[in-house]
Amino acid sequence: MGALSILITGAAGHVGRACVARALTDGHRVRALIRGGPEPTPCTGLTVLRADLARDDLTAAVQGVDAILHCAAAMTGDDAVMARDTVTATERLVTAAGAAGVAHFVLAGSVAVYGLASLAESTIVTEDTGLERDLKNRDAYTRAKLAQEQVVIGGACSATILRIGAVWGPGMVWNAHIGVAKGPVLLRMGRDGQIPLAHIDRVAAALVGAAEHGPSGANPLNILDADLPDRLRYLNALQAGGWPKLVLPVSWRLFDAIAARLPDMRRPGLLRRATLRARMAPMGWTGAAAETALDLPPQPAFEHLMADALSAKGGT
Repeated sequence: MGALSILITGAAGHVGRACVARALTDGHRVRALIRGGPEPTPCTGLTVLRADLARDDLTAAVQGVDAILHCAAAMTGDDAVMARDTVTATERLVTAAGAAGVAHFVLAGSVAVYGLASLAESTIVTEDTGLERDLKNRDAYTRAKLAQEQVVIGGACSATILRIGAVWGPGMVWNAHIGVAKGPVLLRMGRDGQIPLAHIDRVAAALVGAAEHGPSGANPLNILDADLPDRLRYLNALQAGGWPKLVLPVSWRLFDAIAARLPDMRRPGLLRRATLRARMAPMGWTGAAAETALDLPPQPAFEHLMADALSAKGGT
């Protein structure tokens, strides 16, 4: 496929910026849509637009583009924030894209949508794994990403949903799947089970690759690193950067046992069993289908990627 005109939402965010850079490198014309923050560096092939997806008229933004990479979404906040910045924003963008006849809509989704609480330990999570049903005991982000998928599936555009793992890379090496941190101390919850990592370079390659390949039968797709470490391997590589200074091991099953005995009331996420098990239960993960469907490039080993991430400014 030749050069495309691609609209990238959330272009001021970490994933969005990486997608803009990747698409331009691949020779595509990019419309980078941002709501706030600094604009990308001007260059040939790049047009920057400012708009609030949940409020502004999007007609001009979507007119004449071949594909949309929808990276914009709230990462933190309560249900009201998520409803506005993730669900409503997506509804309005999907409607505008359908009216404009956009050929392909690519969603930067999340592996957070899977329901893992009822799975046996060491289960390999694939695209066929069931979605979360215990919504009240998951966070607002998970509820919003599930709703967002349904909006995209029900839209008029052909769509590809990429369920992306925990994004990491230079400046982003903390991972909530290893435990709870406070200053130099880490409460490590378990050592087994793979962490569903997705390096920022792989995420950008997958999103742009989905636009380049166009709609296909491979949908949805998990976007994960080829070399996924378990928790102990991740921590060992992370400590090479000087953090954490102190590691206190504790079994996640202790928290699980406590959570099972607590009354149904408002409590922290890791004392809700669905959230705890989704984050800490020892599972395996695979993104092999995306490697084939999107022709993803080979990756270096995990330790090499972590060393590069730690050597970057702000790596820890």
